[in-house]
Order: sequence, then C-alpha cells, then structure tokens
Amino acid sequence: MQPVIDQHIDKDSHLMSDAHRSYVSMGKQFSAHSHVNHSKREYARGDVHNNTAESFSATFKRAQIGVFHYTSAKHLSRYLHEFGFRWENRVAERKRTKSGKNKVVMKPIPIIDMLIILIMRFSGIHLRRTKCWGIEDIAFS
Repeated sequence: MQPVIDQHIDKDSHLMSDAHRSYVSMGKQFSAHSHVNHSKREYARGDVHNNTAESFSATFKRAQIGVFHYTSAKHLSRYLHEFGFRWENRVAERKRTKSGKNKVVMKPIPIIDMLIILIMRFSGIHLRRTKCWGIEDIAFS
C-alpha cells in the first residue's frame, strides 16, 4: 500500500482513517492524521471519519459483483475513473423515512447532464480499437 500512497497522496494532507495499525504508522508521514476506532463502535468524531472512502469502496465492490463481474488489473484505472466520475456527479436528496426521520440520499445527476459533462471534459481525447480489438487512447491536438 505504501508505494500507492507515496505516488498519489500529498504529504501535506490530513489523513483520516480507521485505527488499523498500518494506517497509524503511515499517518506519521502526513501533516496530520486522525482516526476513528471501529472496534469501539466509533465511526465519526466531529469532522473525523472514513465513511466517504468506505462508501466509495462499497459502491465499487457492488458494481464488480453485479455489473462487471471481473475487473482486470490492466483496466482497473478505467473502472476507478468511471466510478470517480459517478461519485463526483451526484446530488443530495432529502427523504423522510417511514419512522419520520429525515435522511439524505445521494442520487446520480440526470443522464443528459452527465453526457454534457463527459463531452466537455473529454473533448480532444479519443478511444479507438486496435487491430487486435484492444483499446488505445488517442489525444487530438
């Protein structure tokens, strides 16, 4: 895990994690590290939580089981980019439960809005099939 963290996470970040010992030792590299202790039934303490990471991970795992069935290491970054895009393009919707409590549910934005964002974000980039039916990225100038 350390090489991935070194490559993708800024050391000036405030790391938030659970209390797993590998995260505690890694947290010493960052400007700040806070953690919650799930074994003590602590899931959030003020602004400190790892619920966002766990929710993203759970959503991705459900898609692997229910939609993709198999994700190769070769294309893992593509799957993660797709889910990152879906995650970034959600809207909060308030709902009332049967017991009368208010609940916030995250819903995807309308598909037409998603398509507009995709077109604007990826203009100048093209995916093309190779002669062997692989996929290659081609950027236009």
